[in-house]
Amino acid sequence: MTIVTLFLFLMACETTEEETICLPVNMSVTLIQGTQTSKIIADFHYIPETEQLDHITWNNHQTHYFEYDASDRIKVVRAMKVDIKVQEEKWFVYDGSLVERIDLVKRNLDYRLLEPVDSIYTGYVEFEYEGNNIIEESEYEISADGFREEYVRSVMYEYDGRGNLLSSTEVDPKSGDTNHMTMIYDQSKHPFRALQYYFSGESFVNNKLTKSKEESGFDYTYELLLNDCEYPETIYEKLGSSYTRIINYSYLYQ
Repeated sequence: MTIVTLFLFLMACETTEEETICLPVNMSVTLIQGTQTSKIIADFHYIPETEQLDHITWNNHQTHYFEYDASDRIKVVRAMKVDIKVQEEKWFVYDGSLVERIDLVKRNLDYRLLEPVDSIYTGYVEFEYEGNNIIEESEYEISADGFREEYVRSVMYEYDGRGNLLSSTEVDPKSGDTNHMTMIYDQSKHPFRALQYYFSGESFVNNKLTKSKEESGFDYTYELLLNDCEYPETIYEKLGSSYTRIINYSYLYQ
C-alpha cells in the first residue's frame, strides 16, 4: 500500500476548552474485489514527546520513515519495501513555508543487510499555489539513462472559501484521459493537519464528508462515520458490484 497520492496532516491528541483533538495510531483497510478479500493494517509511531510521525509500519512489508529539518518541516519520507528490496524516497524542497517541489529518488537495497546500494533520480513533482492552497500538481519522470524528462501527470484542485477541497481533476498528458472527483471536505477536523505530506489531493486519513467519482457505467457509494469527537471512524466506498473498500481508524485520547 502506498501513501500516495496527496495531503497528510498531523495533529497531536490534546484536550482544549473548545474541542478534543485526536492522534491517529492505527488504520485498517479491507479491500473486497470480486470474490477476493484482503486486509492492510498500518500502525503510526511518533517521536517521543512530540507531535511528529517517526514511522508508519504496514503489514504488507513496508515501513515509511519520516525525517525533519531544523525548522521541524518534513524533509524526506523513505518508503522501504522489503519484499521487493527497494527504498523509494520523497525529498521536500521549500519556498518559505510552502513545498515548491518534491524530488523522487529510488534506491535498490542489499538483499542481506537491506542497505542502499545505489541512488537513482527518477523524477519530481511541482506545485502551483493560490495562497496556501495547491491548485495544480505536475509530475515529471526522468528516463533510465537520465537524459530525457517526460511530463506524466497533472492534477488540478478547487476549494471553497474556507480552504476546503471541493474537487480534483487528474489528466494523463499522454492519452488525454481525465479522472474527475468531487467532495465535501472539512479541513478543520482533519486528523493530520500540522504535517503536510503531499500526494494527490487527499489522504488515507481524512474527513471528506462526501465524495463522488465520474465513472462511466458504475455506481459509486461513499459513506463516512465519525466518532464522538467528530473524527473519521469508518469510511465505506463501493464502486459497482466488484470493488469495496472499508477503512477503520483508532486514536489515542490524552
